[in-house]
Amino acid sequence: MMSEPDQKSTPVLVTGVLIIVATVLPGFLAASLAPRIRADFSFEDSALGLCIAVFYLVSAVSSNPAGRLLERIGPVRGMQLAAVLTAMSCVAVAVAAHSVVTLTAALVVGGVANGLGGPTVTALFKARIPDARQGRAFGFQQSGASLGSLAAGLALPAIAIPLGWRWAFVACAVLGLATVALAPRDVPAPPPGTRAAKPDGFTAIHGIAVAAALASAAGVGLVSFLVSYSVDNGISETAAGLLLGAVSLTAAASRIGLGSLLDRSGGDALAPLAWMLAASAIGFVALAQGSPGVIVVAALTAAALGWSWPGGLNLAVVRRSPDAPAWAVGVMLTGLFTGAVCGPVAVGLLADHGHFTGAWVLCGAFALGASATLTVIRRREST
Repeated sequence: MMSEPDQKSTPVLVTGVLIIVATVLPGFLAASLAPRIRADFSFEDSALGLCIAVFYLVSAVSSNPAGRLLERIGPVRGMQLAAVLTAMSCVAVAVAAHSVVTLTAALVVGGVANGLGGPTVTALFKARIPDARQGRAFGFQQSGASLGSLAAGLALPAIAIPLGWRWAFVACAVLGLATVALAPRDVPAPPPGTRAAKPDGFTAIHGIAVAAALASAAGVGLVSFLVSYSVDNGISETAAGLLLGAVSLTAAASRIGLGSLLDRSGGDALAPLAWMLAASAIGFVALAQGSPGVIVVAALTAAALGWSWPGGLNLAVVRRSPDAPAWAVGVMLTGLFTGAVCGPVAVGLLADHGHFTGAWVLCGAFALGASATLTVIRRREST
């Protein structure tokens, strides 16, 4: 039986996760439904990659301004704005996407919504979730991206094949608008003219953003090419898809589990995250061995250790900037989305030239770089 605080927190957690799922879905759907979209208009893999990269690039550019905006308008209006922008993007794809150019243009709007989603949910959780449970809450929040990836994969057999791929985007629009109906109405916006003070210069928040960029480059590089790499090395397409689903679920579970542990310990998230990212390099590098069994174990290891960090970093920046949590998370997400753009591009360039071994070693190096950055931040703060 749940305690009263848990009963009050659960609807907020569900709403927050649904917002994240809805705002990340347009980019994931474009990737997962690509075979069906090509039946309407043809495009090369490079064009698809550029389309998705634009989605994340816009998310990166808009995250920091979105965080500043949330400090003024509050999470409820931010939630409404994110939902409307997501719905507009998905409806535009469903109705007007008849070339890769119009598809990309519609996803630009979705990228803005995605950049707004993280700071919005952070502001909501900061206002409505007790401090002692915020680690778990941010773990749930960041699991939304993994669940969005899983939902996009399921949308192919569940919606796109029987009804048509455009209806999957319509369903995403409905999900986005449905979150508004679930949103709490009793979270006050800041008083007019109120703006929380932001620290000047390069701070720990910006350093954490650098670590997020490196860690995201490794993680998104993994999930972007895991299926094709697995198939090239003797794993069936069905099994490769199931492996990607298992990686997504493992990442989601590890984010929630790590958040719960941080709540119980009360310690700084940067220390365990630095160790986990360093250890995850073993999984990334082991992928280069190439045998099916090793690929499965290595991918799950990299996901459990090297893709568990977003909720922990979310908690770390909020604790370091309690008066401006949306701004702090906006800065961190700028790094995360930048890595989401750069990681797949780097891995893809190496893979195109037959250097998948170098690609996985590079992902391991990204993870080690993120670990080293977090370690440096902790040492500077302790002196």
